[in-house]
Amino acid sequence: MTPPESKKPATTADGLLEKIHLILPSASASGAAAESYRAMVELTRQGIFIVDDNATLIFVNHSFASALGYQADDLLGRSLFTLLTIEGRTLVAVQMERRRRGHTDAYELSLQKRDGGLLPCLISAAPLMVNGVFLGSLASVTDISQFKAVEGEMRTAKEFRETIINSITDHLVVIDPRTFAVVMVNDAFAAWKGRRAEHLEGRTCFEMLRGRTTPCPDDGLHCPTRECARLKRMVLSEKTVATLQGLDRTFMIATYPHLDGQGQVDLVVRLERDVTDRRRMEEALAVRSRQLQQTQLQLEKLYDIARERTNRRSIPELVQFLGAKVQELFPQAEPLFLIMEPARNRFLGLEECPRDFWEPLHRLFRRLEQLHLGPEWCRSLRQLREPQVFSYQASGDSGLLFQPLSEIYQSWVGVPILSQQRCLGLFLLGCHVPQVFSREDVHFLHAVFAQVAGYLRYLLHQEEGGGSLEPAAQPKTSHGEIIGQSKKMQEVYQFIDLVSGTDAAILITGENGAGKELVAHTIHSQSKRSRGPFVVANCSAYSSTLLESELFGHEKGAFTGAIRRKKGRLELAQGGTLFLDEIGDLSPATQVLLLRFLQDHSFERVGGEATLEADVRLLAATHKDLFREVQAGRFRDDLYYRLNVVTVHLPPLRERPEDIPLLCQHFLQKYGGRESKRLPRFSPDALESMMEYDWPGNVRQLENAVSHAVMLAQGDFIRRRHLPRFLKEAAPEVSPASLAESERRLILRVLKEAGWNKHEAARRLKVSRSTLYSKIKRYQLEYVPREEK
Repeated sequence: MTPPESKKPATTADGLLEKIHLILPSASASGAAAESYRAMVELTRQGIFIVDDNATLIFVNHSFASALGYQADDLLGRSLFTLLTIEGRTLVAVQMERRRRGHTDAYELSLQKRDGGLLPCLISAAPLMVNGVFLGSLASVTDISQFKAVEGEMRTAKEFRETIINSITDHLVVIDPRTFAVVMVNDAFAAWKGRRAEHLEGRTCFEMLRGRTTPCPDDGLHCPTRECARLKRMVLSEKTVATLQGLDRTFMIATYPHLDGQGQVDLVVRLERDVTDRRRMEEALAVRSRQLQQTQLQLEKLYDIARERTNRRSIPELVQFLGAKVQELFPQAEPLFLIMEPARNRFLGLEECPRDFWEPLHRLFRRLEQLHLGPEWCRSLRQLREPQVFSYQASGDSGLLFQPLSEIYQSWVGVPILSQQRCLGLFLLGCHVPQVFSREDVHFLHAVFAQVAGYLRYLLHQEEGGGSLEPAAQPKTSHGEIIGQSKKMQEVYQFIDLVSGTDAAILITGENGAGKELVAHTIHSQSKRSRGPFVVANCSAYSSTLLESELFGHEKGAFTGAIRRKKGRLELAQGGTLFLDEIGDLSPATQVLLLRFLQDHSFERVGGEATLEADVRLLAATHKDLFREVQAGRFRDDLYYRLNVVTVHLPPLRERPEDIPLLCQHFLQKYGGRESKRLPRFSPDALESMMEYDWPGNVRQLENAVSHAVMLAQGDFIRRRHLPRFLKEAAPEVSPASLAESERRLILRVLKEAGWNKHEAARRLKVSRSTLYSKIKRYQLEYVPREEK
């Protein structure tokens, strides 16, 4: 910038310039004085030059010439404009006009050096006037390149600081604790306030944050800023404020002290994080945890009921058993079993049960008799065909019919007992105090009576005198070694039962680890070949040559290493079943040989000439889409159609999450017994983690996870910390509240990923090892062996 015009007396530099004028050839001074002045000018470290009225250099000292990389004689007679950039020429032209008007100025100018570089300079220029006639200009030159470099570094550092501060999504405010004046705010805070940052800086924090006219401590209010300055450490607090839209938001406030050179707090950095959603999430998680714990107990009760229901040989025994299980989950409620007699025109009295079971039921019966509603209840129940829910809150068109219940209980819920679209009665839960029955509670009751309705129907028929009726088929929890009770697994079980009696080739599809071999083994064990061998051959485990030998056998000397005749898997499976796992990996040559066997059940050993026959049923499995493999030319279409007579698809575990608790319990018993320790239970947080995981490795991965947890668990519960790392890391982490915490977590995560190899961790973090060591010491990070976690 060019400063305003100055008409003050010449400075020391100006006086020097006037003296230089005296030693010019036109100067009126003695020769000795001229030489003396010239020597002084040449010896000064400041560059000096003189130009005439046409901007031609008529004098330069040694310092000026050497700074530009020239000798003094190289510059004399040259125009000053040849040493300037285009922008500099415009500036100098304006300055020359000011010299002609007698003005003295100081301005910045970049001069071109001999090597093409630029030299930033501060020019102090004064006019040379004789008797009012302008003869030229005299200028002193100061090299400010170092100053410019420092200025650039400071500008870069400021921009970098502002970039970091404004990239923080939390509200950041820097406050002077002595005056409560706001020194700086970031963009996030300014946007939240709906103002520009420069309009907020300079105001007091109590005015800007709380709309007060006096500091908060003056009225006894808590002030995180003053407390942080007093304690000289971080202070955490929370507050709830209203947004511009009038909504209440909860903020977590973290204040950090900044110390000056004397160890005193000169600034306080205040970070505000909106934790409204986090608090709501924590509340929701707490509710979800309680619900999950209730769900876990319900699953355990369902498992006990499914396992033990057939051990009760009479209706009173079954009612007492079910009532006890239900009351463990609903201790404040009374269970009422309104079971209709086989004629379905009245209810069983259940006097054989303990008094606390039949007394509430008889109290309801007496009220129904008083209102003459008993036959109407039976008639309404006989008409039911589908599951329904009756409750004190909404009982549908039967509201008046169930009015006696509301007279006895403040809250109640009921579900019909259905077997093959035939209503056997009604189960009620009545509570004398207000109680809310959730949707999960109702689902549990439906699940209980879906489990026992068929057996109850069987017991009713037995009491009527018909002993030939078998208990109705219930959803299976397992089939052979396959575990699962979901609808998709029930379909798989039905399909297995349908195809087991045939000799057709069966293709089993599904992802790796889903249990395809278990399906094949179950089909074999239910088939007429169950007494024969079940032989497995994994097609992806051998090369094409070795696989041919494994399947069809080889003769002695058929290839190098064939020192004796060997029977293949086909011969070993004679009279039984051969299971070909990962058949999609068969080579084209082996596909041809297998196709021939499927056509006429004949084959030759490798290196042999005799044709052999084998009575073997073929089951095949693959995780690939064989139809796409056929389209891509990697699998023979004729072999595909031979194999794909019947296809059984095994769903992945992520599509049947309701089977996970059952599988967990199965593997828990399996590995708990193997480890010879007391059988633990899964805690709600552990079961939640396992239920919410996608299980890309399916049942095999789940089994390994349970085995891992059983080995680590020491108490009565398997908790989330006992699960493998991939399950523990699947949950989202809580975001840190400060830059330091973010850096600490980043360093710790990279150290763990690098196996605490500090050289590798420093490389990944792109910092020196010494920097990494200092940060490890600052954040007190230390290696914890896996077994200590």
